[in-house]
Amino acid sequence: MTLFASNIINTSISEKQKHILLFNVNQPLELSIEEFDKEWWPFVSNIWTSFSCKNNVNGDSWKVFVCQFKKHNKSSTRKEGIPNEKCRVTKIRPADLCSAKIKVQRYFSEQKVRIERFKDSPDHLHPIEDSKKLKRSEVVRELVMQEAVKNYRPPEIVSAVKEIATETLDLGECVKELRRKEVTNIKYKVRGPLDTHLVGDPKRKLDIREAISFLKNRGYLVERYEIPDLSTYGFIFMHPNHLKNLEQHGWLSLIDSTHKTNRYDYRLFTLYIRNSYGC
Repeated sequence: MTLFASNIINTSISEKQKHILLFNVNQPLELSIEEFDKEWWPFVSNIWTSFSCKNNVNGDSWKVFVCQFKKHNKSSTRKEGIPNEKCRVTKIRPADLCSAKIKVQRYFSEQKVRIERFKDSPDHLHPIEDSKKLKRSEVVRELVMQEAVKNYRPPEIVSAVKEIATETLDLGECVKELRRKEVTNIKYKVRGPLDTHLVGDPKRKLDIREAISFLKNRGYLVERYEIPDLSTYGFIFMHPNHLKNLEQHGWLSLIDSTHKTNRYDYRLFTLYIRNSYGC
């Protein structure tokens, strides 16, 4: 590998500068593999998506990335005959909005990474702010997950992430339009990590036992269940009188769902037994 000493980053630069450097890539850059993977790429993972790659037998490799706005296929259109009130609110993004590309070469023996603009690649046809709106970077997602593990509510997570990104990382623009809905989606995608700090928690187990005991003392039937593949578990309770109605009619309707009932983030679903009269 030929080293380009003038392009090796030796000085400390801000996260915002890293973001800009790997967006434009006006000249080749060289970094250690560890530094690139941990301190650079997470800031621009929302800008680039994999296009092509090759792995060599000696451990070296290269990968070409294209702008997220490239999008080869046009978004599918709505199906006909569906009432507007039943259609989801979606945004259709055209294909081929930007064709900017970069090439990332990894040299195993030297533990170096070389980042350069791909041959004949055009400039981005949009500002960096548009990439931030299109998708959140790994850095932002990691900040959300760190706060989500603490079991904060989405509004609290949004506030905490914006504060950290602005005051500590100088990335206020990256989270300026962070929405509660995005945070909620990320939070529930990491249910495993969210429950990790509760596994083996004696107070949690005690709370569950006390809740079950409370219900049984009042004549309720209680059954615990678990679906490991879906990371779903909980318990069902019903009064014996209601069970007789269910056995006779066999109709259940969901009439209410509460998605935040306690500090363990358990959810409560209320089912209504319908009889032959619809009551």
